Amino acid sequence: MATSADAVFSALAATSRVRRCHNPFFRQQLLKQLHDILRKNTSELKGSIKQDTGVSDVEATAEIAYTLNIVKEHYSSISPEKELEEEYRIAKGNNAQDHQIPYGVVYIEPRLDHTPLFSTISPISAAVAAGNCVVVKIENSLLNITTLLRNLLPQALEPDIFGIVSAAPETTSLGSVAQVYQTGHDSSKILSTQLMSPERKVVAIVDRTADLSSAAESLISARFAFGGTSPYAPDLVLVNEFVEKDFVNEVLRKAVRYFSTPSQHGNGSAEKSNRTGKASKISSRLKLLGGDKNWSLNILAQGDSGAVVKVSARSQHLVPLPPRTAEPILVVSTTSSLDHAIDLILNDSDEPLLAAYHFAAPSHAKYLSQSVSADVSFVNHIPLPLLLGPSAPAFRAFDLEKRYAKEHFTKGQPYFITSNDRRVVELEGVIGETTGSKKLNALLKSSTQEIKEKKRDEWIAIGFFEQGIFIGLGVYGIPLLACIGASIFFGVRFGLRKWAVL
Repeated sequence: MATSADAVFSALAATSRVRRCHNPFFRQQLLKQLHDILRKNTSELKGSIKQDTGVSDVEATAEIAYTLNIVKEHYSSISPEKELEEEYRIAKGNNAQDHQIPYGVVYIEPRLDHTPLFSTISPISAAVAAGNCVVVKIENSLLNITTLLRNLLPQALEPDIFGIVSAAPETTSLGSVAQVYQTGHDSSKILSTQLMSPERKVVAIVDRTADLSSAAESLISARFAFGGTSPYAPDLVLVNEFVEKDFVNEVLRKAVRYFSTPSQHGNGSAEKSNRTGKASKISSRLKLLGGDKNWSLNILAQGDSGAVVKVSARSQHLVPLPPRTAEPILVVSTTSSLDHAIDLILNDSDEPLLAAYHFAAPSHAKYLSQSVSADVSFVNHIPLPLLLGPSAPAFRAFDLEKRYAKEHFTKGQPYFITSNDRRVVELEGVIGETTGSKKLNALLKSSTQEIKEKKRDEWIAIGFFEQGIFIGLGVYGIPLLACIGASIFFGVRFGLRKWAVL
């Protein structure tokens, strides 16, 4: 049950001060209770997810199963024996330079319009596993999942370590609280205590060296799975013009199942409303794309559940990329080369892409990964777990499976009892010495010795540009040399015959 934000934060702050959640056995108990309450209500959760988000029965089941496994993994990651050993390092005369402590209280604003269960439970379970109390914002709404989560979560997590609020708290209430924002916040202005999910474009590049069937399958799944609302669904696919026709044919052939498969959401007015609402959103987005001053639109295929379109630049100059979309619409455009695709992306924004998908031969994919700035890049595949939940928090270690790791909710607090490092011992040995002492002179002499330059291996790396040079030499150099050689041969023979006659 939601209560006032001030009361919730005050109660949880008191619990964090007594370090109740630092006990590994207590954390395991909380995670087991959370897993138990979720697994016992899978049918209700599945029904709510399907009705609220319009996903299929298979997708709702996959989200629930994956979420439950995340909780189990966090439970297994807690090792009372290891934590006991770390706690007594100082008592045994050992340093604890990697010692971490939880923030104490974590505030979470989950995204509930896409895989709502995973988006909510993933940060909660990670924060609890790290030893924090948790506050979750779940607004009053008509969504079934919000009502269900309001009822289930308080049954699993004790009131002095968990609370629900219906509105965002005042900034003064947050203080040193760790904060998770999955949508609606400017990720360019982030405090050290904040984990924000950025909202930026996702672009795929399909080179002429790619496996077109595999690329089409991966991109279709990423764009249309889970209603097409994943932040990691590709907003634009740049295809080399030499393979565009074959790639589009593969896409259309594989996209049929998303356009023609009957809805699995249930029967009656709710199902009809879901289909109508989705079709209306798709039509609105297509109208917006068609009105773009920089791109012309050609609809290749369209159904109630999605569309495949091709966009072409109206100008020969570089123009901004089409806008992001949260609808199941696969947008394809052609490029003349890898460098053309790279230039289009670099011209669009100074910010890195949220994700980049490169479908090409490994050597070409290496060049693309280095040239296209993105938070994360995937080569010749798009892993399904990526499509679950919000985008990974900016400026934090990327966790593909769980999105939020325990380390995201802890901070360093190292302890030292000894200084065994050689440089520290040397420095301590000269402090207090007089100028010109042997120890001081030896330290200075050692530090001023010239760095011995390491010799580089004598080999030539054959990369993308080198391959181009060699191909150019092969195409133009060999025929030219053959012509020169033939000219010399016939010229010499002609000369010898002429002088022989004379």
